[in-house]
Amino acid sequence: MKVTDGYTGSGNVVSTDAPSYLVEFWRAIADDTGHDAWTAVEYELTECDVHDVLHWARENAPSGATVHTVIYACYRQPAGTSESDVHILLAGSDPSKIPTSTTTLTWPTA
Repeated sequence: MKVTDGYTGSGNVVSTDAPSYLVEFWRAIADDTGHDAWTAVEYELTECDVHDVLHWARENAPSGATVHTVIYACYRQPAGTSESDVHILLAGSDPSKIPTSTTTLTWPTA
């Protein structure tokens, strides 16, 4: 990890009083041809902060086969706008977009 004093980027700060989070649990399954395919179960978490989300994901991740956990912070566009909601990746990676990925989310001991 590289740590730099200060921040030299630019951009807009977006904040919301009621953030939501998307938690995906990805699992590899064999398709009809015997090749790996991916399936995901998604959950939206609201009325919480990122610490609650990390705890919930750790406690609710399916057991058994290897599960890839992906967590996004979500910014919902105002109703009636034509713009899409924004999902900001916080942890993990979508294995369906990187089929050779072996990324898994590991939890710090608390």
